[in-house]
Amino acid sequence: MNRKLRKRLGAGFMALCMAFMVPLSVSAETVAEIQAEQDRLEQEKQELQAKLETLRDQEAEKQAYQETLQEQINLVQEQIDTTRENINTLNASINELTMKLDKSQEAIQGTIDEFKERLVVLYTAGNVSTLEILLDSDSLADFTTRATMLETMTAHDQQLVDELEAYVESTSAEREECEAQKKEVAELQKTLESKQEELDQLYAENEASLVEIQGAQGATENALEANEAELAEYEQKMQDAIAAQKAAEEAAKQEAANNAANGGGSISYPTGGGGVEGFNPIWPLPGVTYISAGYNGYPGHKGLDIAGPYGTPIVAAEDGTVIEANSTDSWGYSWGYYVLIYHNGTYTTRYAHMSSVAVSTGQYVTAGTVIGYEGATGNVTGPHLHFEVYQNGTRVDPMQFL
Repeated sequence: MNRKLRKRLGAGFMALCMAFMVPLSVSAETVAEIQAEQDRLEQEKQELQAKLETLRDQEAEKQAYQETLQEQINLVQEQIDTTRENINTLNASINELTMKLDKSQEAIQGTIDEFKERLVVLYTAGNVSTLEILLDSDSLADFTTRATMLETMTAHDQQLVDELEAYVESTSAEREECEAQKKEVAELQKTLESKQEELDQLYAENEASLVEIQGAQGATENALEANEAELAEYEQKMQDAIAAQKAAEEAAKQEAANNAANGGGSISYPTGGGGVEGFNPIWPLPGVTYISAGYNGYPGHKGLDIAGPYGTPIVAAEDGTVIEANSTDSWGYSWGYYVLIYHNGTYTTRYAHMSSVAVSTGQYVTAGTVIGYEGATGNVTGPHLHFEVYQNGTRVDPMQFL
């Protein structure tokens, strides 16, 4: 390909990038506005449900007990987070000490090898006395020369020994510190496992408490029905907004293709490699397969709950742009800390109830990128990932893609 053609192709590619950037930002803002209204409605729904719960007999006492349990859960979660941080810090220190000791070993290795060779020579020669040197000498001058050589060799051997002793003494503190930190990591790991068991027990007790205080009263059922209808209306608005974004994306693609063609080149667009074109998601919680609640596992549950250890990394299921990353509001309209990723004009995914968020709004991520960590923020009874898939703005069963 000649320089002129490469230059024209490059211009076509830049036009493609610029064409995508403008319409996507405008459409994403519209989606975010609709999403905010959906979130407000979802919060209203949760408030109505909370009002129903307050009507139960002896609810106040039971609620206080449940709140105490939640405080214990929060405390243990903080202890787990702190322990993980301590383990990571110690591991980093151990790695640094190990690298330092390795460098010291490399520096003294020549002396060690030379000392090994001297030991072999001395062992082979046996004990050489002054009398043996005298008897083997041809003259007094020869005797003097041999005696001087022996003294020199002995002094050099002593120098090697002194160097090795100095090395052992200079690295003794670092080696002891390294071993001590390894033992500390092992103890912290035991503590972490113990705290995880304690947290699991608290979650089980908390869930039992919530089951006891949950209930439904007819006084607010009409309000809940109206709320559900309004939520459905905004589901349709979300679908329309994503459709508009898809149209803008297609228009940008066509414009970029025309620019590339006018420049003498062409650009190909990759498609999904899985069973569904353009959307081939991977499992969002690697290493965890337990599904605590499926899609429509209970009324109003429009996602997939995957439950694993608190703090398990959550990854993006497919390439896309983060259009919302809530890392400040721990309630988050019942989702807690969550991330919403726009993949294309058809598919969007949500990852909810995180303990912390690792990405920011507007960031482009690829499948497998860590976007946060499993937690128990929002409306939950235990740590898990709530995973949702929007298809044309409507939440659908994620398992049909996984």
